Amino acid sequence: MKRFFRKILIITVSVIVLFFILMLINYHFVGNQYKFNYQASLLDKIERLESIEGPKLILIGHSNLAFGMDSEMLEKAIGMPVVNLGLHGGLGNAFHEEIAKPYIRKGDIVIICHSFFADDGSIEDPSLAWITVDNNIKLWRIISIKDYWNMIKAYPKYFRDSLYMKITGTGNQDSGGSYSRNAFNKYGDVVVKPEEGRMDPEVFFGDTESNNVEVPRIGDTCVRRLNDLNEFITARGATMLVAAYPIAYGEYSSFDRSDFYRFKNDLDISLDCDVISDYTDYFFGYDLFYDTKLHLTAEGTYKRTKQLIEDLESWKSQLQG
Repeated sequence: MKRFFRKILIITVSVIVLFFILMLINYHFVGNQYKFNYQASLLDKIERLESIEGPKLILIGHSNLAFGMDSEMLEKAIGMPVVNLGLHGGLGNAFHEEIAKPYIRKGDIVIICHSFFADDGSIEDPSLAWITVDNNIKLWRIISIKDYWNMIKAYPKYFRDSLYMKITGTGNQDSGGSYSRNAFNKYGDVVVKPEEGRMDPEVFFGDTESNNVEVPRIGDTCVRRLNDLNEFITARGATMLVAAYPIAYGEYSSFDRSDFYRFKNDLDISLDCDVISDYTDYFFGYDLFYDTKLHLTAEGTYKRTKQLIEDLESWKSQLQG
């Protein structure tokens, strides 16, 4: 038994040592190879966070925000600078929540727009997370301790791919289209949505096995984390709210309005912060979705943003009343 544990210890230590050797080589020789990748937009989002001195509105979520918010329209309506931190669902909810923490100040409004509430707080795709943080040390603090082992296991592939791009000169290329750093505007919204990138909505949503839209489950781990986040935000003199995400609704839907009334009621009971949206107000026809079940066309983005503005105005009216 002792020999077995000794072997396990040796293997673990060897993996960790190799990891740090590869990190040193990557940092000092290979360097960043994803500067124009979609994920690299996080650098610009954080730069905007750092540049705003007064109260601001911070949007937290994944690509349903990146592809579904007109932050300039929202900013003009509420009279506060807006930062859209929406990025990618593969990073997990907790990753997106951690991005904003160091930059939350008194008077800020932080709006959570998650589309799932049963996550365990871990990074879903560690390889994607490496592409996102790359060799930008300032981003490494976003990675939680509980994700370290999975990140270590995912590092060799990230290193291999980065090294290949360095040697072949294929790194830091702008792929164009929607999935590029240059597709974002200064607020953090994707504004480049080529028409050829659209799917056939009837075919896409008709494939209910692959693209089924469901009522989110609510898990205790996610609820505890969000309530802890609310406590953190409140202690800094800021306000946390939860708002809805775009929900594709039509002939292929496996739910109706009553399902989302119950879901919203359960969120109200579970969370310590205000849930300002009626989720059924975010039921949009299939033709308003761009290339997935959570991304919106320009028209869909306008309607979603307009609804969020109405939700915020209603919430403020209730506070004043």
